[in-house]
Amino acid sequence: MTGKEIRQSFLDFFREREHTIVPSASLLPDSPNLLFTNAGMNQFVPIFLGERKPDVSRWPGVIPGRDTRAADTQKCIRAGGKHNDLEDVGFDTYHHTFFEMLGNWSFGDYFKKEAIEWAWELLTERWGFPKHRLYATVYKPDPGEPGELDEEALEIWRKIFRDAGLDPEVHVRFGNQKENFWMMGDTGPCGPCSEIHIDLTPKGDSQGRLVNAGSPWCIEIWNLVFIQLNANPDGTYSPLPARHVDTGMGFERAAAVIQCTRGFQDFSRLVSNYETDIFQPLFRRISELSGRTYAGTLPDRGEDGAPILRTEQQRIDIAFRVIADHIRAVAFAIADGILPGNTDRHYVIRRILRRAVRYGRTLGFHDLFFYKLVAVLAETMGDVFPEIREKQRHVEEVIQSEEAAFNRTLDRGIEIFNEEVQRILSQSTASKVLPGEVAFRLYDTYGFPLDLTQLMARERGLTVDLEGFQKLMEEQRERARRAQKKETIEIQRADTLPPTRFVGYDTLSVQTRVLAVLQARGKPAIVLEQTPFYAEAGGQIGDRGTLQAEGQTWQVIDTQKVGETWLHILDADPNGPLPEVGMEVTATVDRDRRLATQRHHTATHLLHWAL
Repeated sequence: MTGKEIRQSFLDFFREREHTIVPSASLLPDSPNLLFTNAGMNQFVPIFLGERKPDVSRWPGVIPGRDTRAADTQKCIRAGGKHNDLEDVGFDTYHHTFFEMLGNWSFGDYFKKEAIEWAWELLTERWGFPKHRLYATVYKPDPGEPGELDEEALEIWRKIFRDAGLDPEVHVRFGNQKENFWMMGDTGPCGPCSEIHIDLTPKGDSQGRLVNAGSPWCIEIWNLVFIQLNANPDGTYSPLPARHVDTGMGFERAAAVIQCTRGFQDFSRLVSNYETDIFQPLFRRISELSGRTYAGTLPDRGEDGAPILRTEQQRIDIAFRVIADHIRAVAFAIADGILPGNTDRHYVIRRILRRAVRYGRTLGFHDLFFYKLVAVLAETMGDVFPEIREKQRHVEEVIQSEEAAFNRTLDRGIEIFNEEVQRILSQSTASKVLPGEVAFRLYDTYGFPLDLTQLMARERGLTVDLEGFQKLMEEQRERARRAQKKETIEIQRADTLPPTRFVGYDTLSVQTRVLAVLQARGKPAIVLEQTPFYAEAGGQIGDRGTLQAEGQTWQVIDTQKVGETWLHILDADPNGPLPEVGMEVTATVDRDRRLATQRHHTATHLLHWAL
């Protein structure tokens, strides 16, 4: 099956079982404790918590089924926070920052029996997965971990494997909280889970020894989560109002197993997500642009599991994988309104983009190239995720701008890095540590995220002096704090004055009474009972205008406030004639200047938003 057929087959299977087919949620999550939508269940959290009735058949854009059942393919990013796969991308065959999660849900409807039996039916009967290569895991907590042995799931799986003529003692494995207890975040809906793994060894005879062992020859295909608890902020767990099912299948992994084994006929080579029709169109475009060829090699591994690059082709293939993965994360994030920036999720997207651009140097790219891959996504994924097609031009423009900005400093930064590495390696007695000062200079001057410098160092067998880097970062923050200038207006008796009533949103001229005459900035400062003058606040400068009384006019050159008291600063001699306490005056704002100030204030906010 093609990737498109696999995705549709999954949705059709669950539509036949009365599931409402819902569109993917945005990558920008509703939950405040998530950087990105990282699982299919995110959009259903209010239902799991009992805050909303299960009413998915009435949601916009769905193919209706039961209110209490749903299925979809969800865009996900795991590149920050609790779930972070960024550092592994490119160095193996199956980690991604962006991926699709095929999932089916029950909201207080069916539970473990149906979820497990349908998963087995889809994999083995509909798709033809070899039964003897499949293994299931069941939750068995270690001391002090939540819950208890999942006896219900255990018995269901034992029967399934016995009926298939397989030994449950071999094919059912146990996992603790780390492996078999699923949590969306530190708090929220959670519960025990059963994972389905497939043995990809040539003979399929690992006997379960590779399950959860970190081997690429045995990978998780599907996770069936049985949501029955809520993780509370105080560390306790409480039962949910109803029990639910949340499943997630890695679409890319399923496609890899089906396609790379030629429909389960050939297990002689390692299965790779990247050697599927999901990634091949991107690889073809990267090859056209670079003139390089993807060969599918992987880095060697040291005794500690760290990757070791021995050949130029290994470096080229890592670059292909990184670039193809990262364009998906960056493009779909931007399409969903998550623009590259300097804070939170926006900085994560900027880091991913810069990581891809830096790997472009490995393929010989010195001109802009990354944005040119968006068209491939629009063509190959626009049917299932129409937003990437609708916003293609916008996404390309944002990436092109970011890429151009980083390109201006990337080569010089790499040059400085290489010079320092050569200096370190030339000293036979030197420790293999890149100084924190170098990492800080690359960050501060050349825009290198720290993790990018760490990645480059790792490729050369070095580590980074993190303590030195952090020390310099704190010194910079302290300099910034000291550089902040705060102006204090020296006045007398301000704390004893009543608050000024501001009426400037409704009128620009008012009759009012003088409450006090003070000194501020060496000028007379008049306090009025009420005023139309806007005092400097929120980034907008104070109004100017006039005070008039008894045939005299005084120019107001600034409006400031101390506490709730407005100070109307006059362009007048403190020793000359001034308004007197108790005098009735007409306070009039310079209308043209006020309107111009408002326009500039608004334009500044728009500029900051755009930047």
